[in-house]
Amino acid sequence: MIVDVHTHIFLKESFKEVRKRYRIPPPKLFLDSTGKLHLLINGKVYGPVTEQLYDAKKRIEVMDKEKVDLQVLSVVPFTFFYDVDSELGLALARAQNDAISEVVGKFRERFVGLATVPLQDIDGAIEELDRAVNDLGLKGVEIGSNVNGKNLDSFELWSFYEKVQELDIPILVHPINPAGAERMQKYYLSNLVGFPFETSLAIASIIFGGILERFQKLKLCFVHAGGFIPYQRGRLEHGYKVRAEPKVNIPKSPSEYLKLIYFDTLTHYKLALNYLITTMGSDRVLMGSDFPYDMGDPSPLSTIQSLELPAEVEEKILGRNTVNLFKIH
Repeated sequence: MIVDVHTHIFLKESFKEVRKRYRIPPPKLFLDSTGKLHLLINGKVYGPVTEQLYDAKKRIEVMDKEKVDLQVLSVVPFTFFYDVDSELGLALARAQNDAISEVVGKFRERFVGLATVPLQDIDGAIEELDRAVNDLGLKGVEIGSNVNGKNLDSFELWSFYEKVQELDIPILVHPINPAGAERMQKYYLSNLVGFPFETSLAIASIIFGGILERFQKLKLCFVHAGGFIPYQRGRLEHGYKVRAEPKVNIPKSPSEYLKLIYFDTLTHYKLALNYLITTMGSDRVLMGSDFPYDMGDPSPLSTIQSLELPAEVEEKILGRNTVNLFKIH
């Protein structure tokens, strides 16, 4: 089975009831003056996007063309809504989870879904995660790389991690609101540099914050091939050896925790992907495309096949690792 672990979906119908109750400006799709489709969320414009972002049947047409059997669906990161009040955040998360569950129900052979939760309200997040997994059958949870500027080692998140560990589901971590964004306004640097930097910061916070030491059954997958971290692991190791600060929360070297983390394949560079597989291990790398965005890999299967890996290694990365991690049957 060929499985894409990193794909996004925008379900505009999910916001209708929330809009009526809370009278908020709903996220919406619109055409610009050139006829290109964009998203408008909280007054910000994102895009351009394609109809595959919201049309499941159109997605399947592309999947068939690219020989992808199954997609793991997660919401657009701009609709985490961590910045709204707790009640509204919970309502928005519930609505999106219901919508993803509905799509999965209609196309069970092609999609599995991940939950989104309001991490600005940990009690609400735990409640919604339990419902999404046990009632809706979603296979994991997608979270942002920070929560309103707080790193993922924040003590406030510990009870959430306990719940995730109890449910025995993976977390897919996606970068949002990169630190230093004010210096990355030009050249699309907020995405080109900001997103991999933000992912790197999240991984480093998880490792040095002792999250994987305390929650030893936690399963984390970071998109965009782990940002810069896999390629700077030597720096983390050296810092741990020569400095006191990195040792505050962890008794083992950073590499001991790195080997517990999963990464998708989105490097856009063959040599980097080969390095990722070699240094992180083929059991920890999952095919991921960032479908259907222009910054994604339009042909992830071909990308992996071009590496000419041993058959068993290729099979793991193309799908077996994701099937096992997300317990897809």
